[in-house]
Amino acid sequence: MSTTTARPHFSVAIDWKQRDIEQWLEQYGAWLLIGCRYENLGANSIMGKLLDMAQGVKSDNRRRALPRCNITDDEAEAIEALVKHISQTETPKAQKWVQIVVNYHIDGMSEETIAHRYGMSRFAVTRDKMNGIIRIVSKHSFLRSRLID
Repeated sequence: MSTTTARPHFSVAIDWKQRDIEQWLEQYGAWLLIGCRYENLGANSIMGKLLDMAQGVKSDNRRRALPRCNITDDEAEAIEALVKHISQTETPKAQKWVQIVVNYHIDGMSEETIAHRYGMSRFAVTRDKMNGIIRIVSKHSFLRSRLID
């Protein structure tokens, strides 16, 4: 008989004060790029990109480099739970903002790429990215951002 341990809620699972939300999201994006998580990523890992190039699939050609991964698996799972919770509980307008935050901070896309993908101006991407960060931080008191300090 196997026993499963309940994971703590994402709000108390890690010390969120160590980094601001932008840094946590970029660390999560770097964690996703570690090779063993290719099946969840599409063409974002090195081996995945090589496989896709061999099969003729175009990769995303990102222009931003994410930082080196300095988080544990437990911290990454807490960030993943936070992002999932936010995407499920927000209004449609705020979900668009959060999606732009995810594209920029987790997926490592440039503002130009995001603007082209959604058919909007670069200014609109910057505005929506800031709105998304402020929305996330204002709804979760344990988070902080460099925009609000």
